[in-house]
Amino acid sequence: MKMRKIISKVAILLFFGTSVLSSFNGTIQASDIVPDTKIATTSETKKDETIDQAWSQKLAKAGYVFRLTKSVYSTLYPDNWIDHQAYSKKYAKKIVAKKMLFKVDQAKSIENGSAVHIISQNGKYRFWVNFLTDIDNVNGHKKSLKALINIETKIIRDAHPQAALKQFAKAEKATTKLKGKDRKLARESLKELKQWSKDERYAKIPTLLIGSL
Repeated sequence: MKMRKIISKVAILLFFGTSVLSSFNGTIQASDIVPDTKIATTSETKKDETIDQAWSQKLAKAGYVFRLTKSVYSTLYPDNWIDHQAYSKKYAKKIVAKKMLFKVDQAKSIENGSAVHIISQNGKYRFWVNFLTDIDNVNGHKKSLKALINIETKIIRDAHPQAALKQFAKAEKATTKLKGKDRKLARESLKELKQWSKDERYAKIPTLLIGSL
């Protein structure tokens, strides 16, 4: 029995790699990994993928404010995701159910969109997930910021420049009504929104709006 346990541990270590095992609390079962379409599939894409340092720093600055959404059930990838498959829906559900807070420390543009690397607040969980659909900024659910978020969301979704200008004025007015931490978050979000208006890329989307779009 002891020999079988040793063989089992060695097999898991070889399959997942030590970097993944060190990131989790408890035993990872082989059933937690299922065949799935990787976020990136071609060797050429893998070569071209590089970490966007400016984007990564911007998201990291927000701290542990992100929670996983149910969309991650089919797109939860290991720490070294390029070499491995997505976790099973069953395992992903367990992770989402923990309602842990995560911090983003790396972000990159990939073949079909964008991906971010997240670390749990307790440091035990590390994953790669889809940027737009798999994480949610908890500050985006604060009632005090709801008016601002609704206005900023309209600006991003509205393609008409004149309409956007009117919404910007509303956003600035909504910001002046806030106090303390909320006002600081609002000002930062408005600043990022203005940057996005000049360069409409994923990397420029205001951090506060992640999960609200």
